[in-house]
Amino acid sequence: MAVAFIALFAFSNCSGDDSFEFSPDPTCGRNINFIVEVIPQGAGIVTRSEYVNSFGLNGLMPFQVIEYFAIPADGYQFIKWDLAPIADREENPISLIPCDINPVYTTVRIKAIFEIREE
Repeated sequence: MAVAFIALFAFSNCSGDDSFEFSPDPTCGRNINFIVEVIPQGAGIVTRSEYVNSFGLNGLMPFQVIEYFAIPADGYQFIKWDLAPIADREENPISLIPCDINPVYTTVRIKAIFEIREE
């Protein structure tokens, strides 16, 4: 009986044609404040780009991707990202997906850590 109810509920909105409209919010309804800082100050800059990836479920589950690029100033090299409260990362650029970030976090601090390049 429960299975029949679930099946009825799951397919009650289906129609006979093949058209299907589905446009979820690619941010999953999350408004995250990203605060970016360069350490040490003046050692480089951070640029940001964002796009919506629509590969999930053949385009039915789009999600927002935010990329940060660390660009060192002359004489410096990029070392890592200090992401609080997310774990540190060494790849550059980094990609952050708001849907993957724990919903309890409304602010993420992003520090691009540079050091003087030894020659």
